[in-house]
Amino acid sequence: MRHLRAGEVPFAAGTAVQDDPARPVFRGNGAYDYVCVDCGNVLATAMDPEYMTHKVRIRCGRCDTVNVAGEDPAGGTLERRDAIRGKAGPPQ
Repeated sequence: MRHLRAGEVPFAAGTAVQDDPARPVFRGNGAYDYVCVDCGNVLATAMDPEYMTHKVRIRCGRCDTVNVAGEDPAGGTLERRDAIRGKAGPPQ
């Protein structure tokens, strides 16, 4: 996940709101968990990167930060919970 930049509005995208900080917004069957870039709260669990594109935005229920999933079109990378869990990320 990364911070939303000022003025950044992805085409055909919306912002998911996390109502309960104890529950992730998205759950899947993939290999990666996504966390808030500021507070480390879990936003999405077991998701594949194919579904977590730069159009996915999630407002953290704990700190109200808007997080953007997927790779930054300008060339940045995701911050993943894998570092905390010791898992290797997808190939860069």
